[in-house]
Amino acid sequence: MQIEEAVSAATADASALLSCLGQPVVAYHVTEIMRETDAAHARAMQLALMRRSIEALVDDGLENVEAERFASQFHGRIGLTWELLHPSSGASH
Repeated sequence: MQIEEAVSAATADASALLSCLGQPVVAYHVTEIMRETDAAHARAMQLALMRRSIEALVDDGLENVEAERFASQFHGRIGLTWELLHPSSGASH
């Protein structure tokens, strides 16, 4: 899997987030996470993006619980895709 494919896979169902943060912003952050080979650092970057995503979705009018649910699903897709991209890392993400 290439980084571009990983970014597309991770953002496939993230239209609400792409709408409020903007596709270039989301793609940039997800690309940086996918490029990171250190599992712990990638996870920290992912958590920061999740927090920012929740804030942006709430600011855009989504209820906090819904924003957290959406961001959690997005977080999971990023983590699974990162693991597919970095199978030899041996570290759980």
